[in-house]
Amino acid sequence: MIVSRRYFRLLVVMFSGFYLSACAGLFDAPPTVNLVEKRKTLGEFYFEPVSLNHDPLPDEGLENLRDAYVNLLDIIDDPETIKIVQYRLADLEVLLAERQQEVGVAPVDRGFYDLAIAQYQSILDRHPEQKENAEVLYQLAKAYDLQGQSQQSLQVIDTLLAKYPDTIYLAELEFRRGEILFNVQDYPGAVQAYQAVLEQGPNTDYFMTAAYMLGWSHFKIESYENALLAFTQLLDQKLPNSVIDSQMLRQLNAEQQLALLPVGEKRIVNDSIRIMALLFSYQGAEQSLKAFYENVGERHYENLLYDRLGQQFLNEDRFRDSALVYRGFTEVHPEHNQAPTFAVKQIDAYIIGKFPTFVLPAKQDFVDRYGINGPFWSHWGQLIQQDVKPYLRTYIQELAQYEHSKAQLLTKAANQPNEEQLEKVEENHQKAQVAYAQAAKLYREFIETFPHDDLTPQITFNLAESLFEAQRYQQAIEAYEIYAYQYLNEPRAAEAGYAAILAFRALRETLTDSTLQQQWQDEQLASQQQFVSRFSADPRAIDVLYDTMQQQFELKRYLLAIESAESILAWQPTVDAQRKMSGQLVIAHSEFALQQYQRAEASYEQILAALEQTDPRYNDMLERLAASIYKQAEDNLAKQYVALAIEDFLRVIAKAPSSSIRVNAQYDAASYLLEMRSWTEAISLLEDFRVRFASHPLTESIQDKLIFAYQQNQDWLPAAEELKQLWETNPDSEEGREALYIAAQYYLKAQSRDAALDTYRTYAHRYPLPFNEVTEARFQMSEFYLQSNEESKRRFWLRKLIQGDAQAGADRTDRSRYLAAMSSIVFAEDDVQAFNRVKLSLPLNKSLKKKREVLDKALASLNATLEYKIAEFSTVANFKIGEIYGQLARDLMDSERPTGLSTLELEQYDILLEEQAYPFEEQAIGIHEANIQRSWQGVYDRWVRESFAALSELLPGRYNKQEQVSEAANAIF
Repeated sequence: MIVSRRYFRLLVVMFSGFYLSACAGLFDAPPTVNLVEKRKTLGEFYFEPVSLNHDPLPDEGLENLRDAYVNLLDIIDDPETIKIVQYRLADLEVLLAERQQEVGVAPVDRGFYDLAIAQYQSILDRHPEQKENAEVLYQLAKAYDLQGQSQQSLQVIDTLLAKYPDTIYLAELEFRRGEILFNVQDYPGAVQAYQAVLEQGPNTDYFMTAAYMLGWSHFKIESYENALLAFTQLLDQKLPNSVIDSQMLRQLNAEQQLALLPVGEKRIVNDSIRIMALLFSYQGAEQSLKAFYENVGERHYENLLYDRLGQQFLNEDRFRDSALVYRGFTEVHPEHNQAPTFAVKQIDAYIIGKFPTFVLPAKQDFVDRYGINGPFWSHWGQLIQQDVKPYLRTYIQELAQYEHSKAQLLTKAANQPNEEQLEKVEENHQKAQVAYAQAAKLYREFIETFPHDDLTPQITFNLAESLFEAQRYQQAIEAYEIYAYQYLNEPRAAEAGYAAILAFRALRETLTDSTLQQQWQDEQLASQQQFVSRFSADPRAIDVLYDTMQQQFELKRYLLAIESAESILAWQPTVDAQRKMSGQLVIAHSEFALQQYQRAEASYEQILAALEQTDPRYNDMLERLAASIYKQAEDNLAKQYVALAIEDFLRVIAKAPSSSIRVNAQYDAASYLLEMRSWTEAISLLEDFRVRFASHPLTESIQDKLIFAYQQNQDWLPAAEELKQLWETNPDSEEGREALYIAAQYYLKAQSRDAALDTYRTYAHRYPLPFNEVTEARFQMSEFYLQSNEESKRRFWLRKLIQGDAQAGADRTDRSRYLAAMSSIVFAEDDVQAFNRVKLSLPLNKSLKKKREVLDKALASLNATLEYKIAEFSTVANFKIGEIYGQLARDLMDSERPTGLSTLELEQYDILLEEQAYPFEEQAIGIHEANIQRSWQGVYDRWVRESFAALSELLPGRYNKQEQVSEAANAIF
């Protein structure tokens, strides 16, 4: 049996028209879809087991061929052949009916397929039990259907299904049953038929249409839940999710799947979505949609249904319902790649419906969910992010501006309240802070999302403003500085830079921790320097620079302060006199603090030159000038450049004579001049100091320094006068005693005899101790009177020397012993002279007695001198003793002779005198010899020599020999 492809195409068209006509008036007609592949004809099926030629017959005219087969039936008797011919004849009748339908020429007395139906019926009648009858029934049902005899076709189909339940045409036949039953409005029967088709599985060609019609059938009987299930089966087949991993289900692009479907399938899918949306709208809209898929399981194409439902409500002017549907999807599938789009549609629905109170919260929710800080941004690819960004750009900007404007209004209400707002001042203030903070948050999100957007600089400025008003000064500073210094050619850059400085000040006022305050002051100074550098043309730049200089100076960052001050002095246009002076002062003070004293000196001189002497600052600058010079002196002293230091001290006197430091400078200059042994210059300064600064505490030490200078310069008389004054000030002190003693010495050196004598006398009488000093004073007194030939007064002091030595005890010294010996020899010489003055005369015994008395006294005095054991005076004493004995011997021999003696008596008298004189002469010789022996001990003074001379006369044989001197010449050969 041959059935052409044209037949099948026509059959599909007819069936498509059939089920679409069932929906006419409610749904748009779906496109025609060719779903049925070409199947074998009944003839092909039955000729297969027969060894016959199955090639198509030549087209010599179908009518002729048909007639030939009819005639053939009249001449053949073989049952099997007759059966084959009938199959072929039925096929030819179908082909002829198709041709007639195509050309639109209908038989006058019958239908198009009557003959074909008769042939198929005849086959069934003749061969009721043939296994091939399932195919014959199938073709017969088709023929009835093509001829529009739906009931007959339904009966044949029922017969076929009852007799052959496992037929390969089961799905198609059930589908045909469903179509026929639907058309006759037997919707429960249609449901059963379409359900039977679906039970054959999604791979059958009729699955999609059967599912679609099943859904419609349920819809007709108001079985909405089952209708939704049926349509869901259709969508599951045409928009499958098995192409990807289940974890990526929500990212599967259902729209793309739908777009790739053939036109007919696309129309069916779209209509299914439409009717499902309608059904959901009947049952609670987005809530029923959510509940349905919670029950049947999540689908990746749910967005198509939400979108259709939302659009449906929008078309019906149910704007809020539409927005709720879109919102419902975003809540159920917040991570879906279409969620942002649905959120936008929600917002648009509110806008179209004029629900302004819902718009801003929806936009805020959009930003919170789908913005860069939301939970989904980091999981999205760049394509989705790029799709979302335009909406974020608009929404963030609108929200931020709204919050910023609201905050400003609240601030105004708090700062300038009317009567109604008086009780809400604090509340409005707090609300304003919240609004500013929210605006700042949104501005920041805009910047993070669109770092390179043209609006980002302005948004950055707005961010800074809102942060400042929200008292988040640290963040405001960062934003201001980004706008001011990172973006180029922004119109409000200088304003932002200055605002950052104000924010620094405000921030520091809130800090209590000193470390943090210092840290932020450092940051502020850096910002101010950057402002001056970048915006030097701004009129506020000089104010900022001036403040920077002051802060740097207060922080003791003197190098930086100098740099800032120099910039102020070089500023164009020139700064006013006050700021110029401030800059000069900072430079001078900073140089001083940096120990750059030479520079500081020059700077202070420059300042003084600009000030009137009546200016209250003049004296202070003079003091600072003096200090800078004085410090140079101290530095030179530290380097041991004493001469240079003295010059510096003297420069203080010359340049700042009225300064308080002049006192120290003059004092130090004098002191170091003393060290340099510049006595005259030092004396001049010291004398001036004592007069000029008489009441100054340092004046107390001037006297000592003057005394020392006078001493070193050998100005003995003023030195003595100073010492005398010192003694007079405190005569009972040790210092006074010493001063008087030294004054006496200096009077002596100054050849001021009277003053010296008076001073020594006062000392000697007033201070018996210390022993050494009083001894010397007594000695000097003796010397004064020696010089003035006042022997009695001299001897007074010589006795003081002898008595002092005798009474010194442990304080006795070699010097006191020496002076006592010296004094003793004077008194001994007096006794010797007294001895020499006594002459032996007659009567000899009487004069000799007197001579003996003075002799004993002289010897006692000389021996007393010898007791001191001072070689210098011992040799004198020995010599004098020897001389006394020698003189006594001579005096005896030269004594007056008694008168009236005879020559013999005179001779005997002389012998007697010689005998008396001899022991004395021997004693004299012995004493002289003892004296000359001192020369062997290294003592060879005048008196030893005198003893030698005396011995040369007393013992000329021994001590008066002449030396013989021989000369020798040595030559070097």
